[in-house]
Amino acid sequence: MEVYQHIKTGNFYLKLDEAKNCTNANDGQQMVFYCEYGKENPMKFVRDKKEFLEKFKVIELS
Repeated sequence: MEVYQHIKTGNFYLKLDEAKNCTNANDGQQMVFYCEYGKENPMKFVRDKKEFLEKFKVIELS
């Protein structure tokens, strides 16, 4: 799993997986499933993959 940083807020998120949106209006849309990084009870989110890649950057943890 990869850790990403939101470009605007600086917050960190863990990319959990990718999925296909199957709702009628968005059938076939690629989605990213991710959660807050480093929190005890992290919130989970989904976002269009293209938008995710525009708003987040992968980071290397050392």
